[in-house]
Amino acid sequence: MRKSLFVIMLVLTLTSVLALAASWQPLALNKAMFQSEGKYGGTLTLRLSSEPESFNYYGTLSGAAYAIDDFLFSPLVQLDPITKQIEPALAKSWKVSEDGKEVTFYLRHVKWSDGVPFTADDVVFTMNYVLMNPNALGNEVARFTINGKPIVWKKVDDYTVKAILPSSYGAFFMVLTPALIMPKHSLAQYLPAFNPKVKDPSAFNKAWGVDTDPSKIPSLGPCILEKYVTGQKVILKRNPDFWETDPWGNKLPYVDKVVFLIVKNPETALAMFESGQFDWISISPGDFPYLKQKELNGAPFKVYNAKSMNPTPSPIHIAFNFDVKDPDLHALFNNLSFREAMEYAVDRDRIVNEVYNTLASPRVGPVLPGTYWYDPKVEKIARKFNLKAANGILDSLGLKMGPDGIRRFPDGKKVEFALLTRSNSPIYSGISMILQEDLKKVGIKVDIQPLSVSIAYQKALASNYEVALLAFGDQPDPQLRKAIWQPGNPLYYSHLSTLNKKEHKPVFSNMYWWEKVIWNDFEKGQSTMDQKVRKEYYDEWQEVYETMLPFIFICKGNSLMAAKKDLGNFFKNKDGIIVHSALTVYFK
Repeated sequence: MRKSLFVIMLVLTLTSVLALAASWQPLALNKAMFQSEGKYGGTLTLRLSSEPESFNYYGTLSGAAYAIDDFLFSPLVQLDPITKQIEPALAKSWKVSEDGKEVTFYLRHVKWSDGVPFTADDVVFTMNYVLMNPNALGNEVARFTINGKPIVWKKVDDYTVKAILPSSYGAFFMVLTPALIMPKHSLAQYLPAFNPKVKDPSAFNKAWGVDTDPSKIPSLGPCILEKYVTGQKVILKRNPDFWETDPWGNKLPYVDKVVFLIVKNPETALAMFESGQFDWISISPGDFPYLKQKELNGAPFKVYNAKSMNPTPSPIHIAFNFDVKDPDLHALFNNLSFREAMEYAVDRDRIVNEVYNTLASPRVGPVLPGTYWYDPKVEKIARKFNLKAANGILDSLGLKMGPDGIRRFPDGKKVEFALLTRSNSPIYSGISMILQEDLKKVGIKVDIQPLSVSIAYQKALASNYEVALLAFGDQPDPQLRKAIWQPGNPLYYSHLSTLNKKEHKPVFSNMYWWEKVIWNDFEKGQSTMDQKVRKEYYDEWQEVYETMLPFIFICKGNSLMAAKKDLGNFFKNKDGIIVHSALTVYFK
């Protein structure tokens, strides 16, 4: 199970891996996750903001599905939630060759929830045939490919596997943390390599649809799928054989069940929390003062505010579609001067104050400030809010202001574009309206296009949009976001023509010179164990991004949560981090 990340920073060296691999034993979760020993029982009720489209972790792009699968499956290694050090998971230990090109993992002796033993076959199946399957919607080919060559996994015996790397790979253990292992005995039937009757190369994406019998989905995580009520709720029950314990030797999780209620409307979800139907909930900046006052007046819940060092909430950004079909917009979006004018027109401080009630931080660049990988030089490159500068650039581009206050292309057509964004979100709607207002001041007409989360991302990843206001999460290592930020990948949605979709290869002839620099930065940054050298490549990537503006980053909200007072092990620690996990909380 992937753990919530509270402080995003990791500097792994080959020496430290070799020194610690033998001593790391999975005895218990870090005691810093606990205020006290818990007790068993009860049902933890949480919110899903959308319906899961599947329970197939690698066969979907559904965030709701990922949230569920985190409870059902486990990776080989994981991050300690507090220290951020790599620790054992399904692999109880490992050793690394002197040249860093071979890593041998020694597996835990555990069973899937249907009684089938977990073995090296499951790891090899997942790593070679699922995770690296280019036809799987949620594949991780980009993370496990080094200089165009894949990492290959081989079985040594039933409880030993070996990863053979094309070259040393500084982010190897980090990219393993979200790579959940799947059951070969359940999923092999959907792949042509194991079932000659399968002719459709994308058939794997049809496995484990939401109508699948839960008993057909074996678990190796803290919970087992019990029931899905379409459009209403997902019910998980405690896996009695899960291998993690608390510091006192008690098996986790403490709760008997975890129920996810599907509530799309945030106002409805807030009302349900107030009435006691949710045990904890993420809240918006607009709701924070209201709930905090209720807490002070004696409400049975506690409200938390912390600067987010987690992947979520995701940093919101603007993306201009370099492949947009409209010829006038195509020329405009591909013009750096226009993108510079657009950054000058983004009032980050106003957005933080008015939309987030100051409970957010302005954001420049794709890396979280305060972390190891952050390059502070991007702050000097960024263009601060300046409508006069924006107007001056737009004038220089020959976009003359019309009598109605809207600029015109040379052919007389209005300079106007649709802004694709998420619906049912006060944050996204608030930012959209401010952008619409400020861009109108410089003569650009913006038509807001709010769509459901899943449809908005589908359109973005199909290049079926003009301009998008969306977000992707931070990660503790840039390599974990390679598929998004490196040109020539399927999630680099501002310029998807840099990818040959049929061959799943980058199209360098469609890349700008600076996109080739970024592509090289990611390839070089992943191919060394020297973390200082890696940082130099990722610094260059950040500086090129802020100079050339394929994305304009706006802000990142604080971590704002509210939780029932009767929840044990849900607290804010001395470092100001909100500590909580479905594994460790209990009902007092």
